[in-house]
Amino acid sequence: MATQAKLMTLFTKYGIDEKQRHELIYAWTSGRTESTKDLHGLEIDDLCEKLEADFRYRTNIDAYTELEKKSKRSIVLTIAQRTAIHDPANWKKFNDFMLNSSIHKKRLNDYELNELDELIKQFRGLERNYNKSSNKAGTKAYFHSKGLPNVNPN
Repeated sequence: MATQAKLMTLFTKYGIDEKQRHELIYAWTSGRTESTKDLHGLEIDDLCEKLEADFRYRTNIDAYTELEKKSKRSIVLTIAQRTAIHDPANWKKFNDFMLNSSIHKKRLNDYELNELDELIKQFRGLERNYNKSSNKAGTKAYFHSKGLPNVNPN
């Protein structure tokens, strides 16, 4: 059986201020009271359970979003490595590219989920251009694709 202290802890943990707390309790008790002191044991239990379930739902959505972002960032980094934009030993070149040439001109970690789709589209286009260039002898892409040092000083 949950206590008033647990209920108050949940309100604080989830950022529910005093006014919201009174409105929530008033609605929960169908207008009987606004105070936690007047709640019955069963009402406290039910309210605690609802608050915890809502919090678990919100955090699961956030976790899912983060997993999606991580997956899409991975796609971007994979393409960047294949096209010699990113070298795992040197992040400076990649970060400079992202800040100066990417579609929204910001760091990879700052991209939102919907923006990552646009960034992936841009990188797929870069990869197509890279693959075309790698067939032409003497280009930077050609030397990189063959694993040769770039002898062309231009």
